[in-house]
Amino acid sequence: MNEDAPSVSRRTAVWVLFLLFLANVLNTGDRTLLGVVTEEVRSDLLLSDTQMSLANGLFFTVFNLVGGLFLSRMIDRGNRTRILVFGIIGWSVATAATGLANNFTTLAIARIGVGLGEATAFPAAMSLIPDLFRAQASGRAVAVFQSSAFIGIVGGAIMAGVLAAMAGWRTMFFWAGGVGVVLALVMLVTTTEPSRGSGGGRPALSVGTFPDLWEGLCRLWGEPGLARLVVGYGIAGMLTAVLAAWGPAFLQRSHGVPLAQVGVVIGPAVGIGGIAGTLFAGFLADTVRRRAGSADAILWIPTITMPLSVPCVLGFAFLPSLSLTMASAALMNFLLACAIIPSINFAVDKAAPGDRGLTATVMLASAGLIGSTLGPFIVGVLSDYLSAALGEESLRYGIAVMAAAPPIGTLFIFAAKRSAANGQALALEGA
Repeated sequence: MNEDAPSVSRRTAVWVLFLLFLANVLNTGDRTLLGVVTEEVRSDLLLSDTQMSLANGLFFTVFNLVGGLFLSRMIDRGNRTRILVFGIIGWSVATAATGLANNFTTLAIARIGVGLGEATAFPAAMSLIPDLFRAQASGRAVAVFQSSAFIGIVGGAIMAGVLAAMAGWRTMFFWAGGVGVVLALVMLVTTTEPSRGSGGGRPALSVGTFPDLWEGLCRLWGEPGLARLVVGYGIAGMLTAVLAAWGPAFLQRSHGVPLAQVGVVIGPAVGIGGIAGTLFAGFLADTVRRRAGSADAILWIPTITMPLSVPCVLGFAFLPSLSLTMASAALMNFLLACAIIPSINFAVDKAAPGDRGLTATVMLASAGLIGSTLGPFIVGVLSDYLSAALGEESLRYGIAVMAAAPPIGTLFIFAAKRSAANGQALALEGA
């Protein structure tokens, strides 16, 4: 990352980080809304669990990925804050349009729009933060930004449950979209584009319209350990996505939690655990990196915390008490959140300033395709398959199967660390 002094004042950096924080609150909150009202939308539109998984997972993620690859090159070369403003407006309008859905097709189209708009948030932030803060504080800055994801999940869950119960799920989507447009206007009139850093090993690429996308991907894939890290990061995100997509429905079906209360029940457990884990990992990553003197050392954090989450997954699925169920969810989110910041920091640290947006998008694509798509889809398909024998309890067993994800993800991240360490050793020998 950029070791030079930032090109903006600390006050400006903090303000921009605050706006990025709010943008990510809406980013994650808006994508969470459909998961909270899954039962109501499914019932009103006469959809199956598999169709809801496709609308809330596959279609959203595929377009988020495809759009993100091209948008990331615009972010790497253009005005990042303005691109983000238009992205916020785009996904907010699509969120409001979700309230107009009357069948599977229109619901899927609205989700595609949300996915395309939201493809700007993460790469723009990961490109901006290294130019706003020194490398020694980047872990903490990224942790603060990423903690907003859990606030978005909590706020989205609570708002969706309460508003949907009071005014209906369609009105809830209208209100959520309006808030995003207001934030975009505030960002438009109060922010300016900071200078790009000069660090990162490779020179930044020249400005152009989608040039050398393939070459950029090849450069990233050639970084020792990055390919394995991308896969492990995606697998690590499976359970968080499953909890967001199917947690509210699970609480309604298996624990009898009413719609108006489901957000209040699941929100604090997800939010407190996720925020605490994210901030803890951010400060710990900065400490480990400073003491070890190498970026790959921070990957020890996810390889330790991820396997510890397995009993929590099973506890969430099978414990009969609602309080113990949510305590398991909170601890699970804490442990899994500890994998996020070290993985992101490692990946962005390897990228040149002109490749940060693309690197962030590749990480986001993995979290989307493997985590947000494959995880909820597996649970939805298993729930449909087992429903004939288990009825509404089929969702419980679909979620329990996902306990296999953290150990598998750990193996990939551990392999990434070893590959990175070996690559660094070879580079030192050749120097």
